[in-house]
Amino acid sequence: MKKIIALLLLCALALGFCSGAVGEVEQSPLLDAAFSLLEKDNIFQRRYNEITGANVESLFELGVPYFYGQQTNSNGTKLANVERLIAKYPYYSTLTCLEHAHDGFWSSGKRYIYGMDCSGFTRWVYYQCGLPMHPPLDKMMNDKVNYRKYHLYNGGPNWVSESKPMPAYEEMQYTLQAGDLFVTKHKGRHIMMYIGTLKDYGFTAEEAPDLAPYLEYPLVIHCGPSPFYGERFEKLIQDNPDRYGNCNTTDGGVAVSLVGVPSELAPYHTHVQTFDYDYFLIDDGNYMLTLRTDPYDATSYCWYRTPELAAPGT
Repeated sequence: MKKIIALLLLCALALGFCSGAVGEVEQSPLLDAAFSLLEKDNIFQRRYNEITGANVESLFELGVPYFYGQQTNSNGTKLANVERLIAKYPYYSTLTCLEHAHDGFWSSGKRYIYGMDCSGFTRWVYYQCGLPMHPPLDKMMNDKVNYRKYHLYNGGPNWVSESKPMPAYEEMQYTLQAGDLFVTKHKGRHIMMYIGTLKDYGFTAEEAPDLAPYLEYPLVIHCGPSPFYGERFEKLIQDNPDRYGNCNTTDGGVAVSLVGVPSELAPYHTHVQTFDYDYFLIDDGNYMLTLRTDPYDATSYCWYRTPELAAPGT
């Protein structure tokens, strides 16, 4: 009998390994929506589907690119721009940029393949799940009356009010939940969405030894500067001159990054376009897992949970 039980356990383990990644992430509408804007066969989208049984497919094969400032319509809402994003689906739409970026990459009057900016991305994800749009980033961080009560943690060198310090990074998984928003201010403000940890997506120290100390650090998904989107969309433009020949490439798009690891501890570093990137390689070297600004390096930051997510049963 003991031999039979042992054999059954071995079979169960073998089936588990054959079925794909083993992790702890749970399916949620927020993750479904967010992962649909990644490129096809993205490692996190793939593992999410394997672990949860979801069937998330990419809206665009190359992912959704970054578009500086998006471009708001007359009443200032950014969700209306999603109609522009998918107006020529399955092809990408294009638009002339109306603003000049401080980093020198985006230029007013030049045409680009259309995409989302950071808050356009998170607002779209929330909208897809029937949740209200979050407020502007400056109000999320600084409005003491209406929004600061939703801060889980906040602080930074330029934080002037009483702070709510973060615990150790590996302990944040016990208080954060998928869909929580992370807002930082460095040169400008940027917003990201928490999706779990590397461990949640089945990564192990054996598979990713360089990342072994950080398997329980926060992962975020966001639309912002990225080291691989520019080359990807430059090729798209070159291969499709009739459709995109008058366009310039992007400098980013929807991607997953790791929070809390000091840049000097990353094994890889590169300069692409106007940004420096520090990153780890995963998925057999096919994915650059970039580091986002360590909150303690940002001039100010907050982790924010909307009241709808704080409600029981969400």
